[in-house]
Amino acid sequence: MNEKSKRLLLNDPDAILARLTHMENEISQLKIENQNLRQIIIHSCNTYNIVYLGFGSTFVRWGRTTCPGSNTDLVYSGYTAGQSYYHTGSTSYYGGPSNTLCLPSNLEISNDTFSQTDSLLHGSEYERNIFAYDSADEDIPCAVCRSKTASTTLMIPGRKSCFSGWSFEYTGLLASGSVFHGPSSYICIDSHPEYLQAGKENKNGHLFYAVGFKCGSLPCPPYHDDRAAYCVICSK
Repeated sequence: MNEKSKRLLLNDPDAILARLTHMENEISQLKIENQNLRQIIIHSCNTYNIVYLGFGSTFVRWGRTTCPGSNTDLVYSGYTAGQSYYHTGSTSYYGGPSNTLCLPSNLEISNDTFSQTDSLLHGSEYERNIFAYDSADEDIPCAVCRSKTASTTLMIPGRKSCFSGWSFEYTGLLASGSVFHGPSSYICIDSHPEYLQAGKENKNGHLFYAVGFKCGSLPCPPYHDDRAAYCVICSK
């Protein structure tokens, strides 16, 4: 196309109209694409809010009233509790539940009554000073925590650090009831335990002792006779 033809096209109303129409069509198409992108962004944000902000895993931090780190929320704090280490009147009664509960401090009490010989919850005590200086007979607090960045949490007995790919929440000593008492559960008591206010009294309700290893069926090494067992809470 020569210079004369170019000048004719620039001065041609039909050519200018065609160019404008083409540009308007392109602008309309861009507006549609932009609107589609806005919808995709809105959908992505909603998905993020549902998946990420609603994402999480809960665990109990035994022996503390707060949650570890900056990636956890406190669901509630309260009192560690379980069944009595023995049944009043008969040492042969060792039935009932073995699990340990974290009771909330702001509980809601029912109006229903029941037979007090059926099942009772007792507050928990540290039964030895191994957990911390002068910890024996202190009452045990607890905190229910939610990890905001994990989908699962687990307690690993016999370790104070997490395996590769897992995030550390807290470490401590493995604890349970005594071999001479009723059934109990294993929990991980924080390495820096707290005590409930005015709880230093030997009421002997639900008791916790440090757990040790015993060689035999357990291979030694890597295990070692009568060493207190670490524990760690890890998330992923």
